[in-house]
Amino acid sequence: MSARFAALALLAMLAACGGGGETPEDVAMQRLQEELTRSFPAGTYVFRSQAEMAAAWNAAPQEFGDAKPMPAIDFSQSMVVGISMGVGIRCFVPTITAVTRVGASYTVSYRANDGSGGTTLACLHTWRLTDFVAVPAQPGTVAFQRVPG
Repeated sequence: MSARFAALALLAMLAACGGGGETPEDVAMQRLQEELTRSFPAGTYVFRSQAEMAAAWNAAPQEFGDAKPMPAIDFSQSMVVGISMGVGIRCFVPTITAVTRVGASYTVSYRANDGSGGTTLACLHTWRLTDFVAVPAQPGTVAFQRVPG
């Protein structure tokens, strides 16, 4: 009987601290690949304000494609998340495949072909290796996860 009581107590504690195995739910995302045309340094990005995005935008050079103005995002409703792998062969542009939410935390899943897949002559030129999406604003953490593909 005490083992059963211990198991129930453990389940109650996990549920109370958010570890109850909540199922991630998909988050709607708007692609910004064609709007964010700068060559951002390699890293992950979370912009919760126009000022945060402007600072990164102004520091990143416009090296490829047509210069565009920084997009206007309604940061009272949205935030921007993204991945950059710097500059490299266009075949290796990362792609955000999904954004999911558990509680107030987001997970951004992305796929990247760098060093792990084939290339074609059509994409063997240098390009910005970035992908950005707008998602509903939330105050929690944002984690990035590379998925096979």
